[in-house]
This record gives sequence, C-alpha cells and structure tokens, in this order.
Amino acid sequence: MVYEVSECIVRNASLRDMEKIVKIERRSFEYPYPITVFISALFLHPELFLVIECGGLVKGYITGFVTTSNCCHIASIAVDPESRGVGLGKKLLTSFEERCSELKIKCLELEVSVKNERALNLYRKLGYKIIERLPNYYPDSDAYLMRKEVS
Repeated sequence: MVYEVSECIVRNASLRDMEKIVKIERRSFEYPYPITVFISALFLHPELFLVIECGGLVKGYITGFVTTSNCCHIASIAVDPESRGVGLGKKLLTSFEERCSELKIKCLELEVSVKNERALNLYRKLGYKIIERLPNYYPDSDAYLMRKEVS
C-alpha cells in the first residue's frame, strides 16, 4: 500500500525499528550493511538516525554522522521499494537536513552510485553538487561524492 506523504511522520529511530530497517536495506541495496552497522549508528548518533512511518509502519530510514570538517555525512538512506516515487525519500532527506541545521552544520555530504539515477535526480533537485568521482567505491561501480553547502 502506498501512502500520502502528508500522512507520514519522520521520527527518531529506535531499537524496535531495526528489523524493518534491515529489511528495507536488504531490499534496496545489492551490498547491504549488516544490522551491527545500524545498531552502532543508533547508539553513536541517535539524533541523526531517522525513520519515516506511514500508517504505523516504517517505510524508510536515513542515518549519518558529523565529520571532523563539521559536515553531516549521510551514511545510508533508503525507502521500501514498494513505497518509492511518492516523496518519502525527499521528506526523509529534508528532515535530516533540518536536524543538521539545528546542530549548526555548514554542509551535508554523501556518496551515491553513479548508476543510481533516481537518487542522483533527488539530490540534484535538493541542491547537492557532485564534488568528485570515487573510482571503485562500490564492488560494481564508481560513486559520486556530493555536497550541499548550508548557511
């Protein structure tokens, strides 16, 4: 079932969300992170681990950390494949950006596969720019390092 974005809420992730987060990760990526990465992220940076919930069900997540150069680095973002194309990813990303803004961060950055056109289009629309191409970043492709400066 697809939900209206306005019906969905973004909230802090919790341990009870881990099973669903890992399912979304596995359905979204050919080389998924193991659950230990998400549990570590939750305990190390709980303020930067968000989920989007629609009708009481977790439909996506975003997690990241603050770098030594005072940037919010997005480690992973994914929306359940059955719920894509309605704006959940955009809502997650903008909520994450707001959280980073509250932390007085000067930029946001992420890596994305050069083959992931859907994600690249979203990031470009939201003001992210390609900084460099990272050869062999993923087992099957290069990645772009993208950055968005914030005031």
